[in-house]
Amino acid sequence: MSKIIVITSGKGGVGKTTTTANLGMALAKRGRQVAVVDADFGLRNLDLLLGLENRIVYTAVEVLSGECRLEQAIVKDKRQPRLVLLPAAQNRMKDAIAPEQMSQLVDMLVGKYDYIIIDSPAGIERGFQNAAKLNQRSSIPKARFAWVTNNKVVIPSTAEIIADQPN
Repeated sequence: MSKIIVITSGKGGVGKTTTTANLGMALAKRGRQVAVVDADFGLRNLDLLLGLENRIVYTAVEVLSGECRLEQAIVKDKRQPRLVLLPAAQNRMKDAIAPEQMSQLVDMLVGKYDYIIIDSPAGIERGFQNAAKLNQRSSIPKARFAWVTNNKVVIPSTAEIIADQPN
């Protein structure tokens, strides 16, 4: 069974994408099959950190619209064959997909990968809600700033509210 991990924080610039990329690479180096999913529609960066930005042809949005198959949107890392990326659309709004659609995407990955790591966008709006709905394990990157304490309260309580809502 695939393990789903959401990397999240209410604040931008705290290392969510870096944590996603590094955790994905570390697990892949340990022999696990890993899919990293960029859930930051409109502001994707995971492809840049992984050095895969020039290899993107299709994104999650095209998979959902039926323009391509999941296999066509997945970008394989030539340096690490156990790691793949499902990129977000760069030119779409943050609410480009609904939580049910995010669940569909992840369901397509479940069973094919040992770990599915979701790079959540900053904030607690639609993008966060999409990712939080899927969460089995969460990680909130920590930094030494006052707002981190706030994240530790707001993010878990918001995630609990979302998790309690039916799909």
